[in-house]
Amino acid sequence: MAKKLRKGIIIVPAVLALAAGGFFGYRWYSEKKAWEEELKKRETLYVSSDQLTVQIANKETGETIDIPRGTQLEVRVVPYKDEETEQEYRIAYIEDTEYLMTQDQLCTELKDAVKETGGFVKLPAVLYAEGSGPSIQSMLAKGSAAEIAGFANILPDGSVDRYLVSADGQQGYIRSEYLVRNESEVDYTIPEVHQGRENRFGGGNAYTLEYPVLEKGNFEDNPMPLEVRTLYLNRGCISTIDDYIDIANNSGINAFIIDMKESDGPAYKSEVIRQYSPTSYERGYNSMEDYKAAVQKCKDAGIYVIGRIVTFKDDYYAMDHPEYCLMNISTGNPYVLAGARWPSPYQRAVWEYNIRLAIEGVEEIGFNEINFDYVRFPDKIAKSYNNIDFRNEYEETMAQAINRFLFYARDELHERHAYLSADVFGETSNDYVAAYGQYWPMMSNVADVMCGMPYPDHFNIHDYGISQAVWQVPGTLLKYWGKYVMERQNETPSPAKVRTWIQGYDTYWKEPKVTYNVDKINEQIEGLYSSGLNDGYMVWNAPSELWRYQSYIPAFKERITE
Repeated sequence: MAKKLRKGIIIVPAVLALAAGGFFGYRWYSEKKAWEEELKKRETLYVSSDQLTVQIANKETGETIDIPRGTQLEVRVVPYKDEETEQEYRIAYIEDTEYLMTQDQLCTELKDAVKETGGFVKLPAVLYAEGSGPSIQSMLAKGSAAEIAGFANILPDGSVDRYLVSADGQQGYIRSEYLVRNESEVDYTIPEVHQGRENRFGGGNAYTLEYPVLEKGNFEDNPMPLEVRTLYLNRGCISTIDDYIDIANNSGINAFIIDMKESDGPAYKSEVIRQYSPTSYERGYNSMEDYKAAVQKCKDAGIYVIGRIVTFKDDYYAMDHPEYCLMNISTGNPYVLAGARWPSPYQRAVWEYNIRLAIEGVEEIGFNEINFDYVRFPDKIAKSYNNIDFRNEYEETMAQAINRFLFYARDELHERHAYLSADVFGETSNDYVAAYGQYWPMMSNVADVMCGMPYPDHFNIHDYGISQAVWQVPGTLLKYWGKYVMERQNETPSPAKVRTWIQGYDTYWKEPKVTYNVDKINEQIEGLYSSGLNDGYMVWNAPSELWRYQSYIPAFKERITE
């Protein structure tokens, strides 16, 4: 009996121990499973930095990769502690590979992904009212300190398109390329070649302008021909567009420049113009549908299409908005020159109107390039200068206003993969700022294409010391003119292409009168190309006379280089 009892006493503890072991084993197993489940939990976070990218390390191999800020990642909830360094990390999963990140490289909301807090305005810059689109709130001065309050969008490389900033006592959005981290990065250097160049009639000083190194437009989805051989088409050509396409198909012409807005009305019923200038809209020459269809026909035929906007000369806009126009102080009415009224290039409302039209031309109509004509102040106003209220809101020179408008136009068009060209008087081949605000090196630096207008009948009879009337020998004239253009091109850090307007009409208002036949077209092209200006040409004929263009076909065929 005692043996049995002792045996029972031995068995009971053993059973109890086994039961306890099973209980604790189960508990350990449950806790292990719970921990494993906890380790599997993930949360969605964003890469955060004051740089475009952060460097993170592969947990197993230690190899590093750069990842753009703003990237959305799945991150393990439970931190990971490195046993050797005692450093605590977060584990991020990229294609099932574990990477180590520090907590300060992550944030819970995308709005906190950008950590910069401030900067300095690199160049005079548009302050936008919104995070996208061309709405102008104001301007920011070069060198202004800016406090960063947010941003519009993070791009795939980690950069942002626009920062929300407070600067100069106002808040709005600035394009990121105009903001630098340190004040030392703001370049106040005056290129020596521009020092001392000015114009006494108010055009401005060359050394107050901006000459940063800029990247020209080069868009794979919108290639520009190497040589752009162009015919001008006015607004009346839309109904007979097939006839002009036939000329292109049979001549080597590969581009059309087509009116969008002239000083006396638009070429089509633009929705932008309806919003900004109802009086102008009522005079739209074509319907939007017909106009758009004609441009599409040109594109379908392989023709590069350029939309021409007469910018700062606009009668009907002036009627609707006299408050934005040059004003005759004596009368209190918009200033009139040669029967036309001039919206002020100083007024940002005028900028926005023309750029919204340009955007419509690219996005709705399909233009490859926008050409700004009359991108200047009125010429021949020296005697009236003191009787004009220029509406100079920011106390700029004329040249500064034109310079800054072109930056704004470039930014908006390049964002949409379209090119910017600017028309300038032939006079701009000279080494001074023109009295109406045009200065070749400044404008060439910003635009993608410079379109000089050295029409032979606009020159003095013996310019450049040519013994004959210069319009009798246009090839000789343009060869001389091109030589000076090349000098101006060498004075700018980022020179544009040069695609020159040539005269496609007879010289009838000067003696001796000269008929501009196919030989004169040929001479002009030869003169330009021999001077090195071989990016193409643009034939100006205001009525876009079909018969005349047809007569020029042999000259167009003469130099087809592609």
